[in-house]
Amino acid sequence: MRIRAILAVMHVTRKTNQELAVVDSSIWVSVFLLCVAVAVAYASIVHDKLQGLALAGFIALFAFLFWRREVVVFDAERQQADWRRRRAFKVAIGIVPFSEITGIGMETTSAGNRGTLIYRLTILTSNKPVPMSDVYNSDRTHYEALKAEILQFLHIDSGEVSTSGDAHVTSIQSLLKQGRKVDAIELVRASQHIGLTEAVNLVNSIDEKMKAAK
Repeated sequence: MRIRAILAVMHVTRKTNQELAVVDSSIWVSVFLLCVAVAVAYASIVHDKLQGLALAGFIALFAFLFWRREVVVFDAERQQADWRRRRAFKVAIGIVPFSEITGIGMETTSAGNRGTLIYRLTILTSNKPVPMSDVYNSDRTHYEALKAEILQFLHIDSGEVSTSGDAHVTSIQSLLKQGRKVDAIELVRASQHIGLTEAVNLVNSIDEKMKAAK
């Protein structure tokens, strides 16, 4: 489980009765690339091939640019979620009061030519969802479990959130814009555990609203 926490995407790093901290980080990738850069630089110097130093420098630069750490802390005592995103040259922070949180959503988009579905969690509010990470991942089972854990901490009924359809509207709209209606229906069926007819009706309803809004 510890290995998964280091190598996997978003995961819980701290959980108490008053606080739940969720982290999504690529630091381990940056550390690996830096080790590669050091090894290349050392080999270049030993074998007197100084052109290898340029490659080592490029790898080190890429490791620096690839570095990111995104943290969301749900603080029950202060009744707010604090989020912070750190990049090589950028830091962003924000606060979402518990009173504005309506649920935890799972946005979906596609990756690659095969249209593989990838996911990320968002904090659903009365206005617009707040992404918990800038990065998507294909491990849906992991995100579903993490979503359930966060909802439990927030004392939000996951059944009420899913049946409303709010948690997946953004993902469904994204798939419909790509002309992938079948994938949108499958997403609704799998995430909300409803039948084919209900899923089709829900997707058609969202599709009609999108067309009417144009």
